[in-house]
Parts: sequence; C-alpha cells; structure tokens
Amino acid sequence: MNPIRAALLGGGSRGRYVYADYAKTRPQDLRITAIAEPDQEKRTTIAEEHTIRSSLVVSDWKDLFPSTHQDFDVVIIATQDAMHLEPLLKAIDEGYPVLCEKPVVPSLGELSQIAEKAKHTKSLVSISHVLRYTPFFTKIKQLIEEKAIGDLIGIELNENVGHIHISHSYVRGNWRKREESSPMILAKSCHDMDILRYLAGSSCETLSSYGDLFHFKQDKAPKGAPLRCTDGCPVLEQCPYAAQKIYLGENILWPVNVITTDLSYEGREKALKEGPYGRCVYHCDNNVVDHQSVSARFSNGVIANFTMSGFTMDTHRSIRVMGSKAELKGDMESGEITIDVFSTKEHITYQLNTKRDGHGGGDEHLITDFIARVRSLDIHSTSDLSTSLESHFMAFAAEESRLSGGEKIDLASFQKQGRMRLLS
Repeated sequence: MNPIRAALLGGGSRGRYVYADYAKTRPQDLRITAIAEPDQEKRTTIAEEHTIRSSLVVSDWKDLFPSTHQDFDVVIIATQDAMHLEPLLKAIDEGYPVLCEKPVVPSLGELSQIAEKAKHTKSLVSISHVLRYTPFFTKIKQLIEEKAIGDLIGIELNENVGHIHISHSYVRGNWRKREESSPMILAKSCHDMDILRYLAGSSCETLSSYGDLFHFKQDKAPKGAPLRCTDGCPVLEQCPYAAQKIYLGENILWPVNVITTDLSYEGREKALKEGPYGRCVYHCDNNVVDHQSVSARFSNGVIANFTMSGFTMDTHRSIRVMGSKAELKGDMESGEITIDVFSTKEHITYQLNTKRDGHGGGDEHLITDFIARVRSLDIHSTSDLSTSLESHFMAFAAEESRLSGGEKIDLASFQKQGRMRLLS
C-alpha cells in the first residue's frame, strides 16, 4: 500500500517534530512531499530530510495551489494559529482531506465563518484535539459509557501547564499575546474544553470563568533584573525562569529545539542574546493569563470544573470523575486510573502504557487515524470540524465571561450572536 503524500504547511515545532517526524519513522504510511514555510532554515531542513522536489519547497502556501492532486494527497496545516483560515478554506474547496492544528482559528468571527463552512463540506477535516486519541481518555470514556461509576455526575479536570512550559510558550513564546495568537483558554485549553464535552457526552449549556495574568509582569520583577537574562541578572541563581538554566543545559529537545535550528551551545547562546527566549519573564510583552478556571454545565446535567495553571512543578493533566456509584481518579502522564466503588469499598486500578511525550500517545494515534480514514475514504473523524468547533465556542465564551468578571454565558445564545456578527 502506497504512503499518503502530504503537503505540510508550517515547519515549526508541531510541523517538524510531530508530523514530519511521524513520516520519518513510518514512511510506509506518510510522506511529506511538499513544504510551505517562510523561515528559510526550517524550510530547507525539512526539504532535505524528506527529499522534497524543489518546486514543492515554497515560502508561501499559496504557491502550492491550485494543485492537480498529483503532488500530494492531503494537507496538514501546522502554521501559526492566525494563519489557519485561508489555507483551510482553500484546501477544503480543492477537495483535499485536511488535518489542522488546534485552535482552528483564533477569533470568534473566523470561527463563525468556519462553522458555516462545516455545514456544507464533504471533505475529511480532522482537528488535532489529540486528547481524544490518547489511551488515557479513551479508557475513561469507555468506563463512563460502561457505567463503571454509575451515572455521571461531575468532572474536575486540571491542566498543570508547568512553570517552565508557561514561561517558554506563553510569556516569551509565540502564544504570549492575545492579539497575535488567541486567548490562553483557546490556545492552550481548547483541548480541555473538547475533552470535557467528549466525556460529558452532551453539549455545554452554560459556563462562567475567572482568571488573570497574576505573576509574569513588570511589577513582579526582582530588583535590578535586566531586560535579558544574559545581561548580568543579579538573581540568576535564584530565578527558576533564567533562560540559561532552561536552554543551555544538556537537553536539546523541546523546548530548546524551538529557539533555534543551531543547537550547538554557541547557537543557543546566540539565540538567547538576540531572540525572544532570552528575555526576562518579567519584562516581556505578554498579556495572556497564567491561571484560569472554568465552571460548565452540560445539557444532560453534568457539571464540570476546569483549572489551567502555570504554577505547577510538572506539566501534566489530572482528572476526577464523580459518579453515582463510584469515584474515578486519573493522571494522564503516569497512565494510572483508579476507581473506588462506594458499595463494596473495592479499589480498582488500571495501569495504561502511556508516553511522556506526544500528548500521552495522542499525537501518534491522531495521525494514524487520519491516514486510515483517508485510505478508506471515510469523511468522518473522531475530532471532525463540526464537533471540534463547540470546544472553541466554549473557550471564547469562557474568555468573555472572564473579562466580564465571571458572568454566566449561555452557549446557544453566544454561538448565535457570533454567527449574527459574521452576517451583519
């Protein structure tokens, strides 16, 4: 069976280290035959690693269209969030199966536009809500449906972003500003809005949210802290966010491989002195929240509480699911799920084989599922466009609630207003 040929739009962290790496390890299933990436070094690296024909190595994705479908079979969109809309619409119109990074689009107006498109498309469009594909959440969904905990009553989900991850991606990195990316609850946690809806098995009815940028701002800076960590910071040894500690050690994988393509010590040091990742976390131009909570009620009566925080030691997700007959607890990174049965006091443990990287194995399963559906001409997806958009509306509603001091938002009205804004 021939591999599926893909046009990769975006050669950044997700593009190169998830999709392109999958093609390298499983060439019988996926080949990258076209690359669109504005950064010359990233573009050249991917082109060389995948032996891509020069005519299909471009800086602008528009140069790959229109296509005769002879050069690639599918389109993978891994550009920055704000650059998803045009190539997604174009790929759908050209009849390509599409795998698109989350969030689909970063604004409510664009989301309403995509929602209208989703009603009429007959193409396979899969959104990378990778939590749905993890063995961990797949097992929890199975246990809920099997009534292993009785009737589902409530869910508590914690996304522990981790103090290093938040400083890298949401203070110094590409997702630090709402205007250039999207609100934090969408950029980081539309995964979690989606998994809450998936586990609840019902549409979200109402929600409210609180959150703020509590710590990573100028008035929290230690006395004498310079604009860059490399400019002689007097609290270098005490600061957990010192760039030298994060990027100049032995590790050259994520997040280090994001800051430069030259991973030598000298290359990384140069990137810190000249690029955004060497800035003091208290002197950046970030404005997204570093801690936020959401309370949601679903139409079947299930109540869910979600907390996203950057102030944790590790990066991981944990969950507690309350049922009428038992309580379920789980940690995605360890892969352990436990159920405590009320009537018998029985303690049941499930130990899953999960990966520490790749969203607990979700990335690999997502791509494998997409390829299988392309081969079988199945236009449905576990994370199809229509289903995925509800999580995005939840995230935008949560942000509106947060900005309104925790006001309760009715989701049906919120979505309707979004579409009315689009049509007005």
